[in-house]
Amino acid sequence: MTTMPDRIGLLAGRLIVSCQAPSGSPLRDPVIIAKIAQAAVLGGAAGLRVNSAEDIAAVRAVTDVPIIGLHKVGGPRRYIITPDLEAATGLVGAGADMIAIDATEEVWGTDFSLITTVRDTLGVPVMADVSTLDEGLRGWDAGALAVGTTLSGYTPESPAADRPDLDLVSALAGRGITVVAEGRYRTPEQVTQAFEAGAYAVVVGGAITDPMTTTALFAAATPGGKA
Repeated sequence: MTTMPDRIGLLAGRLIVSCQAPSGSPLRDPVIIAKIAQAAVLGGAAGLRVNSAEDIAAVRAVTDVPIIGLHKVGGPRRYIITPDLEAATGLVGAGADMIAIDATEEVWGTDFSLITTVRDTLGVPVMADVSTLDEGLRGWDAGALAVGTTLSGYTPESPAADRPDLDLVSALAGRGITVVAEGRYRTPEQVTQAFEAGAYAVVVGGAITDPMTTTALFAAATPGGKA
């Protein structure tokens, strides 16, 4: 059984909130991201998932909960998550406790050695963000401490969906993998279902921290908001 570092162990059975804002959002400012993170922690988040060294440094200055750090860069069809050691190094320097790395066939084929390199070079645990069971198994074998279902539905190898991939959570957990459920979790009931499927922890993002997206969902339900 994989031994969890003490700080990552704090996330067991708990909620992680992804505090991010895209370019062009009124929330796209490290100071604002830090305030969002503070509010999430006050609401019960045991950990945070934060993009970029700048935002991580701002969040770390106001909270001591575990931070899963990532660095998104533009790719041919979507953002790629922490694609190299240099990006991971910046995240650790800013205060991240764990580094999320893109672990998909779309990006790496079958060579997931970046996971091993980051873990061994920087001495930090890695979360492999995957879209399929096979990718999760490869990420785990490469040395990831946890596997996230983050990219299910966003790669050519996984069908698009509008609901969380609970089947992938169950399949990974069934192989003895520490799985972090992430991707399209919008209700407390879905979070409960993820834990019932074997999740170690659950990440919720936009449903909590993106008021534009949440408002759009409600607006679309009104008579005047229907297309």
